[in-house]
Amino acid sequence: MLDVIAIGEVLIDFTPAGRTAGGNEQFECNPGGAPANVAAALSRLGAKSALISKVGEDQFGSLLHNTLLGSGVDVSEVSYTNEASTTLAFVHLDDQGDRSFSFFRKPGADTFLHSRDIPLHRIESCKALHFGSLSMTHEPARTATKTAVLKAKESGVLLSFDPNIRFALWKSKEEARQNIFWGMNYADILKISEEELSFITGISDVEKGSLELQQQFDISLIVVTLADKGCYYRLAGLDGYVPGFKVKAIDTTGAGDAFLGCLLYKILENGSSLHELTSQQMISMLTFANAGGALVTTRKGALGSMPTTDEIIRMIESNQQNNDDRFRPGFHFSPPANWANDPNGLVYYEGSYHLFYQYHPYSNKWGPMHWGHAVSEDLIHWEHVPIALFPDEHGAIFSGCCVVDWKNSSGLFEDSHGLVAIFTHADTHPETGQPRQRQSLAYSSDKGQTWHKYDGNPVLAEEDQIDFRDPKVFWHAQSERWIMAIVAGDHARFYASPNLREWTLTGEFGRGEGSHDGVWECPDLFELPVDNTGRTKWVLIISIGDNPNCPEGSRTQYFIGEFDGNNFINDNPADHILWLDYGRDNYAGVTWSDIPEQDGRRVIIGWMSNWKYANETPTGSWRGAMTLPRVLSLTNQGDEGVTLTQMPVREIEQLRQESANWNGITVTPENPFIQKMNEDLLEIEADIDIRPGEEVHIGLKSSGRSEIVIGYDPAKEWLFIDRSKSGVTDFHPSFASTHGAKMVSKNGKIKLQIWLDRNAVEVYANNGLVALTDQIFPDASIDKVEVSTQSGQVVLDSLQIHTLKSIHIPDGGRNDA
Repeated sequence: MLDVIAIGEVLIDFTPAGRTAGGNEQFECNPGGAPANVAAALSRLGAKSALISKVGEDQFGSLLHNTLLGSGVDVSEVSYTNEASTTLAFVHLDDQGDRSFSFFRKPGADTFLHSRDIPLHRIESCKALHFGSLSMTHEPARTATKTAVLKAKESGVLLSFDPNIRFALWKSKEEARQNIFWGMNYADILKISEEELSFITGISDVEKGSLELQQQFDISLIVVTLADKGCYYRLAGLDGYVPGFKVKAIDTTGAGDAFLGCLLYKILENGSSLHELTSQQMISMLTFANAGGALVTTRKGALGSMPTTDEIIRMIESNQQNNDDRFRPGFHFSPPANWANDPNGLVYYEGSYHLFYQYHPYSNKWGPMHWGHAVSEDLIHWEHVPIALFPDEHGAIFSGCCVVDWKNSSGLFEDSHGLVAIFTHADTHPETGQPRQRQSLAYSSDKGQTWHKYDGNPVLAEEDQIDFRDPKVFWHAQSERWIMAIVAGDHARFYASPNLREWTLTGEFGRGEGSHDGVWECPDLFELPVDNTGRTKWVLIISIGDNPNCPEGSRTQYFIGEFDGNNFINDNPADHILWLDYGRDNYAGVTWSDIPEQDGRRVIIGWMSNWKYANETPTGSWRGAMTLPRVLSLTNQGDEGVTLTQMPVREIEQLRQESANWNGITVTPENPFIQKMNEDLLEIEADIDIRPGEEVHIGLKSSGRSEIVIGYDPAKEWLFIDRSKSGVTDFHPSFASTHGAKMVSKNGKIKLQIWLDRNAVEVYANNGLVALTDQIFPDASIDKVEVSTQSGQVVLDSLQIHTLKSIHIPDGGRNDA
């Protein structure tokens, strides 16, 4: 029994093959024809396929007959006629490999297919019949095609239809439309291009157009091909986009036929009815089909270029490897490969910013921690350098800090100064078998290039403390000694030392204060001025780990108060919680040590992930990135007290390429502001008048279905991010979500500054009073910015969109051994 019978044209494609010495265009003879290509694609994959058609009693007819036979297609129903010559099509290719056609078919042999040529007994016993519209341009082939389709429908055979519109072959566009409507009335599977869908429905939106066709004709599966962008499918209650494959196309002839042949092969291989297919099965099948179609474009000709299963699988696997960088950020720091989490050891020393980070060089999931290392001169452009600290006899290297020991108080440097890292050694207690965490030192005399562990490690151990980790050390000028802030499960502890080697407990803070939704981690303690008042306050930052009962997952809080050299005193009530970031992906942030006084900034960077799903994010061979470096400031907000603000460092502006500006734009439901973008790395500045009281949305949309919405609801005074439709979200049930923060407008206006990267969006509102940081994994590059409102109106007082350059992070010689 045959798997698929295709009915329709088989012809010769003459494709461009360069020019003669005299400059005349040359053409190469290639067998083709859409139904014949589909049959050849199926046969190449291992299906049993046959073609019903006619060819002329000429050299081209013999070539087609023999080529089909050589491709494994059953040609017992491909007959010869002396009534017309074999159809010829001259293919013209533009610079992108896209086609236009000139046909010699007036008439062509394929149009002389008669109803008596249709093997009805073979049709009623096959699994699927495939047909197109070109066999219905002329009689008697039109009646013959309809006879075959009606027999297949009567017999319960799966019907596949490809309109494959070529207007030059029809008497009129209306005649083409009516015959295509006839085909869609019987189709179970419709493969249609974006342009054909627009012609048939008059709707350019593929989602709306396909929905109209499905409702009008009751087609089970509609697939809209989108060239190199992939395809869109609609199946009963399911629909979605499946991305294509980036290849160097030289000839797109036959790509859609290969796509359809691959799809039919997978549908028949699955064996389920169309209505039983899941979205995951559809994505898998269409990925296979997209790969098959892409492969054909890399070769000349059509029928003889159909791919094998092995070739398709290799392309998918290769693309998967390339996809590892699909979400690689353009201007956020990410590891060279494998796993990264908390930033560590942030220090500025002799012209360089150092970023160390928790790193597992052998896996893209958390494991035995090392300290990865990168350096920068401007906080934006980084260079990967060799791993700084490796696990040793005391355990793995957990989080910690670096300081410059300017006066050699540690005695680790000979008449000079250098870098000292204070970090947590994590191992298992040899007697109890319980996790053990102790604090140790390493030092560098060559600007952080090489590191030596201190012989007296560990330098601080508290046997009765659980989760005793993440030391952050600074020089306290008032008491002329080193201060360490460290966490111990549910509270912070403070130690003092004259030499970084010997530590004395001075105080504790936190039991019963702030949020205890998770274990306390990654403390930081520093002093900042409050506005321009001449006053200062101390800021204590505490990150809290994931709690399965809390949808927010891991996040970071802070406290405002005083530090007397021994202990921290909170200015706010114990139950008053201040969050550093109201997004879902800013954790373990700490600040740089030793930034020169003349600079005057306190700069923080965080790990851009969440422990709720950090090990599952779909980034492939690498996993983990950092937020933008941000400058922290304190401002007095009246009744709300002293509040921390944060804005990206000014150095980010050097990445700006082109800028566009708009002023005084009124946005209504009927007239949203829409700007198409050619770049996917963006900085957006928006001053919005929301006095009419209407909710405003800034939508960041991809060419597929992905959309990230940054919104503000004046009635609720609520700033939010909605990433529920942001692309790949199914790797964890908590990822697709809407979340935000209370924010009061100023004089009926809000100011938003947004940084969009390939894997993240950062939002700063009202000059950094509120910040939201979220990872995103869109199905395609964001290519449209849309400002909208559902009712009433809002006014964009000003809007600026800057396209940004991508940073390249060179590898200064990693040592992963």
